[in-house]
Amino acid sequence: MITAVITALDRELHPLVDEWTSTSLHTNGRTFPCYRTGGLIALAGGIGSKHAESAARAVIENYRPQMLVSAGLAGALIRSLKVGSIVTPNVIVDAATGTEYRCTLAGEVIGGGVLVTAQEVAGVADKAALVDRFHGLIVDMEAAGVARVAEQFNLGFRCVKVISDEFDFVLPPLDRFVDEQGNFQTGRFAGWAALRPKYWANVVRLGRNSSRATHSLSQWLRKNLSGDRPASAVVTLGGAENAQAIATESARPGRTREELNANRK
Repeated sequence: MITAVITALDRELHPLVDEWTSTSLHTNGRTFPCYRTGGLIALAGGIGSKHAESAARAVIENYRPQMLVSAGLAGALIRSLKVGSIVTPNVIVDAATGTEYRCTLAGEVIGGGVLVTAQEVAGVADKAALVDRFHGLIVDMEAAGVARVAEQFNLGFRCVKVISDEFDFVLPPLDRFVDEQGNFQTGRFAGWAALRPKYWANVVRLGRNSSRATHSLSQWLRKNLSGDRPASAVVTLGGAENAQAIATESARPGRTREELNANRK
């Protein structure tokens, strides 16, 4: 069984992939950093849901995985979650559309709580609003894009995130340094921050927090992703009662929901 781990940025994959085979995945004019060992594939798709979705489609086209995993850094929506905390939510909410996805594995819900996928980097005020709207525990910008593709192709889906910014941490305006392909422009950001002393302390803290978080994430992934776990369907909460029937009817991984529905008619 092949499992594909999709993050936003290449640095979120290290040190997990430091000894993996490194390559690049080229598709539709995009190049994704990609790594492989045994039945595990890992790639960085870029910041944002649409880039995560493109990366998920690319890895399906090239490697035919049976399981997609959305992994990476996230912000805490509650004060009890601290830097380095690992969260495996069982519900993913796309804040832009309100669509909800459920993570399942071998018929059992893993982890718990709601992850909200936002369109922009969430500041303190944004986090409070997301709690009010969705009762979320954490916020990211990619998980819903990966879940959407997993649902379409009837693939297994998991989500594991690590806290890099706590609930009341004041972030710099990071959005303005994300380019059209979802890459973070570190050089431009460093130049901007160098001229604004009021951000220096938080920029240093953010760097340290991110490094600590990626190490925690790598340890979790190395321990928990063996590459041979059984795949299971991803469904919207409204159709959760049909998950087992869909999984049973699927004769082969990678079939779209439209194909399965057509066969049942």
